Amino acid sequence: MKRAALALVAALALPAGLAAQTTADQRHPAAPDAAVSIENSAGSTKVTGWDRAEVQVKGTLCSRCELSLDGTDKHVRVEVASDHVNPMAGKSDIEVMVPAGASVSIEGFQATIAVAGVSGSVKAETVNGTITHAGPSKEVSLQSVNGAVDTSKASGRVNVEAVNGTITVRDSSGELEASTVNGKLTVTGGSFTRAQIETVAGGARFDAALGPKASLSVESVSGSVELVFPAAFGGDFSVTTFSGEITNELGPAAEKASAFTPQKELSFTSGSGGVRVSVETLSGAVHIRKRQ
Repeated sequence: MKRAALALVAALALPAGLAAQTTADQRHPAAPDAAVSIENSAGSTKVTGWDRAEVQVKGTLCSRCELSLDGTDKHVRVEVASDHVNPMAGKSDIEVMVPAGASVSIEGFQATIAVAGVSGSVKAETVNGTITHAGPSKEVSLQSVNGAVDTSKASGRVNVEAVNGTITVRDSSGELEASTVNGKLTVTGGSFTRAQIETVAGGARFDAALGPKASLSVESVSGSVELVFPAAFGGDFSVTTFSGEITNELGPAAEKASAFTPQKELSFTSGSGGVRVSVETLSGAVHIRKRQ
C-alpha cells in the first residue's frame, strides 16, 4: 500500500506531459535521394545521415502526442502531432536517421535542431531554439529567431539567418549569405566565390579564403567588422563608415570624406587585386588584419 502511494506521489510530482511520455520506433523505406520533411513543434529533432535505404524515427513523445511516418520512398513525411490546444504544451525528442543523400526539410517552434552527415540539401527553421549542422550538404538554409545557428563543412549555396543569436560558419565553401540582428557573426575556414554578410548590432568576423574574382560584401549598423587576409592577398577594397574607426594592415590609412562630417573612406588595391571587398558601417569600427 505504501509503495503504491509513493509511486502515485512521484508520478504527480513530474512535470506535465513527462509522466505519460511514450517511446517511438518506426521505419519507412526511402530512396537514396529521397525528400524527407520533418515537423516537431516542441522539444528536439536530431537528423543523421546513414547508408540504409530507409528512414527510422526513434525517441520519446509527449503525452497526447503521436508520431506519423508516411509517404512514398521518394517523399517521406515525419510529423509529431499533438491534440493539446497548445501544441507547445509538451515536448518530444526524436532522432531521425535518413539516407545520407536525402534532401531534408525540418520545422520546429520551441525546438532545437541538429543535422549531421547529410549530403543532400538541408533546410531547417525554428523560432526558439538553436540549429547546428555538420556535413557536406550541397545546399544549406538555416533560420532561427531566438537561438544560435552553427554550420560546418557546407558547400554550394549556404544561407544562415538569426535574429537574436550568434551565427558561426566553419570550413564551408561556395556562395554564402549570412545575417543576424543581435549576435556575433563569425566565418572561419573554407573558401567562397561570393560572401554577403549583414549584421545590425552584432559584430562580424571573416577569416576564410576567397577564390579568384570572388566578392565579399559586409554591412553593419553598430557592430564592428574584422576581416583577416593573408599578406599576399589580392583585393580591391572599398570601405566606408559614418562614425566608426578604420584600421588597415594591408595598405594605406583611411581618410575623412569631408571636413564637415566624421565619415571615413578607404579605397585601395592590395597585391595584384582581383577580389572585390566592400564594407559599409554606420557606427561600427572596421579592422582589416593581416593573417599571422
